[in-house]
Amino acid sequence: MRRVVYAVLLVVGLFLVIAPLSIPVFTSSTPFSVLNTGWDGCSRFGKLLYGTADGKIVPVFSPFDSFGLSGKRGTLLIIGPDMGYSSAEIDEIREFLKNGGTLVLMDDFGTGNEILSGLGLSARFSSKPYRDVFYYKNENFPVLVRILDPALAENVSGVILNVPSVLQGVGGEIYTSKVAVVGSDFSQYPVMAEVDYGDGRVILFSDPSVFINDMYGLNENFIRNFADYAFSGPVYIDEAHHSNFNLYQRGYITVRRSTDSETIFYVFLFVALIALFVESGLAWLVVEKTLALVSRLLPSEAGEPVEAVVRRLAERGYREDILLKMVREIETGRKLGGGK
Repeated sequence: MRRVVYAVLLVVGLFLVIAPLSIPVFTSSTPFSVLNTGWDGCSRFGKLLYGTADGKIVPVFSPFDSFGLSGKRGTLLIIGPDMGYSSAEIDEIREFLKNGGTLVLMDDFGTGNEILSGLGLSARFSSKPYRDVFYYKNENFPVLVRILDPALAENVSGVILNVPSVLQGVGGEIYTSKVAVVGSDFSQYPVMAEVDYGDGRVILFSDPSVFINDMYGLNENFIRNFADYAFSGPVYIDEAHHSNFNLYQRGYITVRRSTDSETIFYVFLFVALIALFVESGLAWLVVEKTLALVSRLLPSEAGEPVEAVVRRLAERGYREDILLKMVREIETGRKLGGGK
């Protein structure tokens, strides 16, 4: 019977180590959502952030005041918002920043300016796209080459944009060329900027399309540099301010765990130690000693000594010698004698 028990333990242990896991997968078709695996989603960027933030990624599906953003620590990512922010939500962002948080706001022609205005910042996203003489494929894909921060520029020859906006009213870390055009104005414009706010910081980027899946391969080195530069965990990702946000279960993925021979060896060793412990009698000895220790620690019931009980019964007419004989036979485990 014991062999069966040990075999069952061994099988269960190996199963827990090597069995695949089935995990439900939820996706979205919303542009700029990290749950969107399509061309206009940011799932690849989200996966990168998962590694950068040590797995501490929290999608936010509710208003910031309901979520309690002001009491959080880490980084808030807002990418491609097209729904308005209430004053209560902006207050939450303000307190989040004052307490040392980081806001990464990526926008072009959405509602990002509501946040900047509510925070009292002078920076704004331009309402018009810019054109440049340096571009990839066509003028809708201008190329940035002026990256001032060495950490952002490492292994990056250029950043390819996709119908971008520019920043106004603020200095920058990354600029267009000096002949960029916004409307009818030729100038050099910032595309990325960083602003201190309280104990925190606000990082602005005027083209969220750089981070979509369709553009990820063209800009991967820069995106990785940017993730290291701007993000630290936990990262809160705003999904609540995408107007057509949807979430559906796509199915399940199977996670197959790779198990090395060392792990399997430890499973066998664990079961073998259990068998040795039981078969050698050590288990029962430990149980016996434990019970004995517990019995000594527990308070004994208060009562009269046996001799006092015998004397009291003798005073009532019982023969003392027979009572003492009964006590001795009980103590020694012999059968009681009937003689007087």
